[in-house]
Amino acid sequence: MRGKLPQASCTPRSCAIAAAISAALAISASAGCAPAIDGPIERQRAVDRDDGDRLAIQLAQLPGVVTATVVLHHAMRDPLAVTPAAAATFSAVITTDDQADPAAIRGATARLARAALPELAATAPAIEINASVHRPSVAKLGPFWVEQASRTPLRAALALGCVMIAGLAGALALRARRHRRGNTPQ
Repeated sequence: MRGKLPQASCTPRSCAIAAAISAALAISASAGCAPAIDGPIERQRAVDRDDGDRLAIQLAQLPGVVTATVVLHHAMRDPLAVTPAAAATFSAVITTDDQADPAAIRGATARLARAALPELAATAPAIEINASVHRPSVAKLGPFWVEQASRTPLRAALALGCVMIAGLAGALALRARRHRRGNTPQ
């Protein structure tokens, strides 16, 4: 019996246990490497988030709007659920400057919300408009645009600067004239 290796004895029960353990290890190793697969809820949340971001960008383009944040949820029906689908929801928080027209912004926001969520037509969307940014009134002064309140003081400062420049030019001209008179041969 030289050269022969002893054979391990395998009972049917121990072979079944070894096969079950190796199958469990193979399944757990493959599950650990598998990519995450989004379900219908995750995909719908991603769609809602993207639509809300697009709508917020459109609302930020309205005149007088400084920032806009939108949260919306499309109506989604679970085919296996016994309850009816949840209704579509929309809410927006819009920050405007103090000279913006809230009624026009509210109307444009409602039209955009109904365009993004056609099933929202029955309910009024929740829209919060805050006027928190002060837009200064500006006036043109020469080549510059300045606040209306600082126009008069700036005009006075520019006039005083022009008078000082003219005075200095006159003083230099007088000095040059005296200097020429004093250096001329007689």
